[in-house]
Amino acid sequence: MHNFCINLQRCCFYVPPTPPTPTSIANEDLKEALKHHILSPERMWTLGYPVELEPNSSKAVVYINPPPRPRPLPTHWNVNAPEFVPGSQGDSGRGSWDTTPRSDSDEEVDTVEHTCVRCDRQFQMTADGEFTKFDTCIYHWGRVSESRYSCCKSLVGSKGCTVARFHVWSGTRPGMNGPLEGYVRARSRRGGVYALDTEMCYTSAGLELASVAVIAADGQLVYQEFVKPSSPVVDANTRFSGIRPRDLALATKTLRDVQDDILEFVGTDTILIGHALENDLRALKLLHSAVVDTCAMYPHPRSFPMRRSLRALSEEVLGRMIQCGSAGHSPVEDARTALDLVLMKLYEERASRAILQPYDPLISGI
Repeated sequence: MHNFCINLQRCCFYVPPTPPTPTSIANEDLKEALKHHILSPERMWTLGYPVELEPNSSKAVVYINPPPRPRPLPTHWNVNAPEFVPGSQGDSGRGSWDTTPRSDSDEEVDTVEHTCVRCDRQFQMTADGEFTKFDTCIYHWGRVSESRYSCCKSLVGSKGCTVARFHVWSGTRPGMNGPLEGYVRARSRRGGVYALDTEMCYTSAGLELASVAVIAADGQLVYQEFVKPSSPVVDANTRFSGIRPRDLALATKTLRDVQDDILEFVGTDTILIGHALENDLRALKLLHSAVVDTCAMYPHPRSFPMRRSLRALSEEVLGRMIQCGSAGHSPVEDARTALDLVLMKLYEERASRAILQPYDPLISGI
């Protein structure tokens, strides 16, 4: 009981010291200081950012590195798996090449095969996004630490501790993805520095935007919306997204509405800050080249493609506990944390009068 009270106090009543971050730095000075941390096109490609397929189009391509989480070793090779099927990269129109036609007859319903991102099992859906059969998903939702899952402390490889009604997929697969439709980019200069974060839910088309928050350089909230997904929702992902089904039911903004809203204040020269920001830009279907990513500023000690979590960085660098409640992540809190992590790095650079170069995955340990 005593340990429980200590842990509860630490998570919910912890008052961190005020970090010595330069929150009052002038906007132009901030932009100048951030120039050295803007990711190059090569870094963006390696880290999975969407890249414009051709000028003035709404199409993008994305390269996805294999996920760094442990996966069970296959007991046999399946020569019909997508990675072994020549020409299996045709776009389904839903933003992924992770599809393989399974119909041998015009009388049969065309199906596509996906890999569940939670339990790694293969499952099939129709081309219209309907499940071909009912199959529960049994998985571990926790991270792996010292060969055990944080959710239930079971060893890696043990049977999952959580059951969901359906399998889910991300909408992308390792390797090249594209052409992906519906992308937009700014066409004029608007200046400014903003931090943003999104939360996503699982739909029949993969992960889709469910909420977004944008923070100005002074820490003020400038934009926040719930977003209505374009495809049927399979799982609101509430444990991590904080999104509840009723939030999505009440949402009136579409992805296109949010894109239009954001491009009212984000221009070609605007610097966007975030943690693993490529995920947010893919969810927003936003092409942008001036980005600062805290994953690059604070690389994982075990090298790329491993990444340090925003929660761990916040506690270590800022002395601030985040994401400790049971209601899921807050995009406002996460965006502010990413902003403060960047400001802290700039503070350290000013104190040492040296530029701390961002991690380069093209050179360091691919």
